[in-house]
Amino acid sequence: MRINGHVHGGHAERDASGKLIPPLKLAWESKELFPEEYKKMTPEEYVEIGKKKHGVERVILLDPPEVTFRLKEIFKDYVIAVPMVDMDNITPEEINSLFKRGAAGIKFIVPSKSYGDDSYFPLYDAIAANHGLAIFHTGFVLLGRFEPGSWDARKSIVDITNMRPSALDRVARAFPDLKIIMAHFGNPWWEEAWKMISSHKNIYADLSGGDTFRRSIDMWKEILAPNGNLDTGAVSKLCFGTDGQSFLPGHYGTPDVYKLYERLFDVLKIPTELQEKVNRGNILKLIEN
Repeated sequence: MRINGHVHGGHAERDASGKLIPPLKLAWESKELFPEEYKKMTPEEYVEIGKKKHGVERVILLDPPEVTFRLKEIFKDYVIAVPMVDMDNITPEEINSLFKRGAAGIKFIVPSKSYGDDSYFPLYDAIAANHGLAIFHTGFVLLGRFEPGSWDARKSIVDITNMRPSALDRVARAFPDLKIIMAHFGNPWWEEAWKMISSHKNIYADLSGGDTFRRSIDMWKEILAPNGNLDTGAVSKLCFGTDGQSFLPGHYGTPDVYKLYERLFDVLKIPTELQEKVNRGNILKLIEN
């Protein structure tokens, strides 16, 4: 079985330019998106199909609080709530309130400064005080997100260099006990991502997103098994996560990312006990209080 550590349950329409425009809606409550034969599907049926087809027993949901907590109400323990916040416009007190509502962690993305900037340290303090998980988007961000007029517009233009994996080096040095997942393995700074999970005991990573599966399997072999020698230390810090749409009939994350993990398990001959860590063990450890 697996815990999918990176899913989304919101839905926004695109305008003629491709920009994702407000409002962000719950995909599950947007029945116009459902094929006719699935309009009466129950949450329990959706979860059971995911278990049988993909082996997914639970998911970490990374949407804004109103979407994340609503879907947790509907899907109960299937959802591990890690709401996404605007780290330039949230206080430590508001972080604390999200944990009181049932958050297991907090998701950060598109900061106006480097993740390692001192101004963000009080937010990390608040997460650590709640024994929570910090999930950081690293690397490239989808075009049309966070731009003026989009459903989650920010005041400044996205600068992906603020989200390089190396930015988390300073965070981990300052907060060695803060539990961190580096989403998307730093795309396109793959080597930096490897160095972070190899060097810091508290940094883990997933292979979620739209580019990881497009990269050559030889690239992944060189990163995770250089010269044919499995880097068990790095592999043991991976978490299963796909990204992509969930909470719609037939949608359980990006299908090609499922295939990437399976291929890596096979090609790299990753032992069963390490596969178990990647598929669910690491996430279970990281969400423990």
